[in-house]
Amino acid sequence: MNAPHPFYANAYDYDLVGLTQGSLFPSLKRAKLFGELVANHAGIIYLGQNAFLGAQDDFREFEFRFITERGRHLVVMFTGSDIRSPEVMREIEERTGRPNIATYLSATAGSAGGREHERVLKVTADRAVQYADAIVTASVDQAGYLPQGTEPFRYFFPDEDVGSDLSKFDSGSPRVVLHAPSSPILKGTPLVRAAVDSLRAEGLEFEYVELTGASHEQVQAELERAHIVLNQFYAYVPGVFGVEAMAAGAVMLTSADENIEPDLPRGSNEAWVVTQHFEVERKLRELLLADAADLSAQAARGQKWVREHAVASVSSQAMRELLDRIENR
Repeated sequence: MNAPHPFYANAYDYDLVGLTQGSLFPSLKRAKLFGELVANHAGIIYLGQNAFLGAQDDFREFEFRFITERGRHLVVMFTGSDIRSPEVMREIEERTGRPNIATYLSATAGSAGGREHERVLKVTADRAVQYADAIVTASVDQAGYLPQGTEPFRYFFPDEDVGSDLSKFDSGSPRVVLHAPSSPILKGTPLVRAAVDSLRAEGLEFEYVELTGASHEQVQAELERAHIVLNQFYAYVPGVFGVEAMAAGAVMLTSADENIEPDLPRGSNEAWVVTQHFEVERKLRELLLADAADLSAQAARGQKWVREHAVASVSSQAMRELLDRIENR
């Protein structure tokens, strides 16, 4: 672990921050651990774009070469904007007519989409292609400079945390609508707020909860109460929060769409309510007026999707099969 996660407090086998804290030679400590890990394992999986040895200007070429020259396997998994190109995503927006994360990325990260940013993404992709035995990503949602033939991105949600109790839909109390954006502009929060205000003006009764920058524990507590979750409206995949929402038995509105993102399993659109950015108010109104039995049935489909495609046991088996194929080449 390079730094504490802003939302999760998970334990890791190695805390690189703690490992080097107070050390006169922090880079040597990292290098020693890196060498030991490479020597004692058949391969290394990199998550994201960061180098293990800290800040470098070679885009991990030394590390990747060190690993592969010693006969070890290398898998690189990208998670989003570490490989997503605003320039390429704008081309997708023009082709599909649907705005995406890159549409508003420059409003939240000023350097995003500039020449230097695109150069970094190109070289990052080139290094992965040059050295990795396999690359894991979402081919359209995280489109950039990777070639075709990548492996589908996978979620590793704890099996035991997928709920089954949907009795909250039997309550006669007002329905709870939750929105918990990690980045309000990129997740479509202005659209959500406008929809909520409009529906309240119509006289619809519901409880709206919005969480920004909240801990995972806070979000999870609200998910347990939520009947409807407004996820994100510029993405083509459900994201980690979307998986958490469905696992908790909430009906999810999101722009994730298997017709645009081919890496999603067929039938995924049945697990959530596909909602484009201009449909938030209409789709939310329909759910607020729907029968409790219909909402419960939709929530059950979401939980089923998580169990079949997004839990740790399923994703671990898929990754193991991928690693076996690599070793047996």
